Amino acid sequence: MIKHIFFAAAAALGLAAVSHAQESQGGVDFFQSTLSDIMDTPLLAASYAEERPSDAAAMAYVITAETMEKRGYTTLVDLLNDTPQFQVQRNSDVRRLNLVSVRGIPNNERLVILYDGVRVTPPTGDLLAIAGQFSLKDAEKVEIVLGPMSSVYGADAFSGVINVVSRNGKKRQVSAAYGNFDARGVSFSAGAELSREKEGSNIPTAYLAYAAQAGEGPKLPAFYRRDYAWYNDQYRSGLAQISPYNSGTTGVPVRPYDSREDSSFLNSRVKLGDLDLGMIRMKESHSSSIGVKPELTLYVDDARFATEYWTIFGRHSYSSPDDTWKLSSLAAYYKYEISPETKFINSFSSYEDAYKYAYAGTASIEETLSFEPVDGFPALVGFSYHENSVLPYTTDLGHEFNTGTPAASQSFTYTGSTIPVDFYSLTYSNTGAFVRVQAKEIGQATFSLGLRYDNNTAYGETWNPRAGMVWKPGDGEHTVVKLLYGEAFLAPSPFLSHKHFGAFYPDGSDPSGYKSYFFHVPNENLEPEKVRSLEGVLTQDFGHALRVSLNPYYNKIRNLIQDVSIGAGTFQGAAVADIERAENRGTMETYGATLKADGLLRAGHWSFEPWAAYTYSEGRLEGRTIPFNSLHTIQAGVSALRGRWTLTPKLLYRSASRDQDYVRVPQFTVADLYVRYACHRIEGITAYLQLKNIFDRRYYNAAYGGGPDHLDGAPQNPFEAVAGLSYRF
Repeated sequence: MIKHIFFAAAAALGLAAVSHAQESQGGVDFFQSTLSDIMDTPLLAASYAEERPSDAAAMAYVITAETMEKRGYTTLVDLLNDTPQFQVQRNSDVRRLNLVSVRGIPNNERLVILYDGVRVTPPTGDLLAIAGQFSLKDAEKVEIVLGPMSSVYGADAFSGVINVVSRNGKKRQVSAAYGNFDARGVSFSAGAELSREKEGSNIPTAYLAYAAQAGEGPKLPAFYRRDYAWYNDQYRSGLAQISPYNSGTTGVPVRPYDSREDSSFLNSRVKLGDLDLGMIRMKESHSSSIGVKPELTLYVDDARFATEYWTIFGRHSYSSPDDTWKLSSLAAYYKYEISPETKFINSFSSYEDAYKYAYAGTASIEETLSFEPVDGFPALVGFSYHENSVLPYTTDLGHEFNTGTPAASQSFTYTGSTIPVDFYSLTYSNTGAFVRVQAKEIGQATFSLGLRYDNNTAYGETWNPRAGMVWKPGDGEHTVVKLLYGEAFLAPSPFLSHKHFGAFYPDGSDPSGYKSYFFHVPNENLEPEKVRSLEGVLTQDFGHALRVSLNPYYNKIRNLIQDVSIGAGTFQGAAVADIERAENRGTMETYGATLKADGLLRAGHWSFEPWAAYTYSEGRLEGRTIPFNSLHTIQAGVSALRGRWTLTPKLLYRSASRDQDYVRVPQFTVADLYVRYACHRIEGITAYLQLKNIFDRRYYNAAYGGGPDHLDGAPQNPFEAVAGLSYRF
């Protein structure tokens, strides 16, 4: 630990010693003119119309490229970790890797994520890892809208919407980084004009951005010896526990510990006047043993969970000659796939390879018309149609799925039996329409009202309203008051409705010849979850140097989809002692508030941008405390600049939380440090150093999944250091 503190102190001393010399050679001021300029960068995500966050009928943040560079954000998960009302349970979920909760509402699939206004999260609501594949290396800004937004975006805009806006300019940038635990990353972005025959916005342009990162990760058994005592002792002798219900041991092959992660991101665009063509591809892979007790799984190289998703789109905008109305058209195709190489190797598969597979394809059309039917009353009308084709998440498969061969002809059988595996082929569509009307400047207030209707051939109709008032008393510049109400729905995804898993064992007393201790079975009759939300916002500017905001909220979720034990029964004609399935059962309430302060200060040659947020988050799930949620969270930091140097220390505190089985996970405080230097000798070159967990704490996040095989808290990474160079030209 001492060497880490010394290293951080040396970096700070280096800043002070060198900055004065660089000042005389031409410093660089990365700060914009005022705090309002930084925090009120216009966004589109709140309503499809460009507006400042302070004017939007929503709780919204815009994080600019300038801020991301000062704080060292390179991926979306890094940014969300510092964003109020978000709690990221890192390295906690075998499928999602990192589990994100918003205002106490867990699960990544309740968020809609867009790049340049185009959805990249699966429209079918399938499993989503939020990890390194959501790159911010080419981001101009990130727009975050909290709360239900189904009134505009339809399904799954349940707890918020995130829109990453790309630079898409002519500037080019390349970067590379390397750190301990063999962490490495590269990125490249470039834009170019395709023709010089046209002028202004009609010039054809092309844009390409690519980012990839990988890392071996720390060997956690060396840092958390108590949690991995089985790995350090019995596993190295070739032993694993037979099952969570049988403490006997069985022989397994001994192989090196492996928890590597890798991801890639590709964003390509061609703009031809009013026509925009693009493709976004993301890939992510991590260990499928994350968060599981080492006596019941193998932390080995080929136990991997990998996903890939593509978005291919064409978008066209047309404005009337008198600019009284504008029509935007979007056609897109989405592909989501769990890689055929994905597999688990654990006690439930008797330590044999248990492969998984899923596929979803969605073709969609969206039309949006903006106009002003009456002066001072802008309106937005939209229509969308989605056609989905899905092969849902499979049961354990004895060998790798062949994507070029029909599933039924691949001789798959349920584990421990000769019973053929059921594969479900789903085709369904969704038709949606929405309208939003604003009433501008009635007195000192603006009113907004929206409503969306969706009709899905799988689960029926939903109606989702949203209403808001934005009041700016006094001069309208320093105080903003918002009252907001919204509803949203989470579509029952094919994963939730059709996942099934378990194993059989031979038993001659059953007519089928088999029995099972446990099976999770499909439920095709799930209905959407519904959330109703009420919140307020009070923002006060104190001059140009300080902004303070308060955001209380209340959510109530109905038709909650939960896994429920329904007792003994049969599956595939065989007797099962305990059957589980997903059902709409119970309600959940979440409530809380965030007090946030942002500043912009200058003292001599120094500039400071401090920020701090305290969030109180509470709730009840069927009368019990909500899991994956800390009652108290503090997120704070300051970016200090002088000359060409930037120094950003950050702190995260979270009080104790509970996992899905209500096991207590202790509180923790973790500190990071980011140092950045813009070279004066070669313009455009920037060097940076990212230090995470600088005091080398041993701490835990809540492990997702529950059950007897999960760790009582997911161990987090020790001290990490990454150094990098970027060149913008």
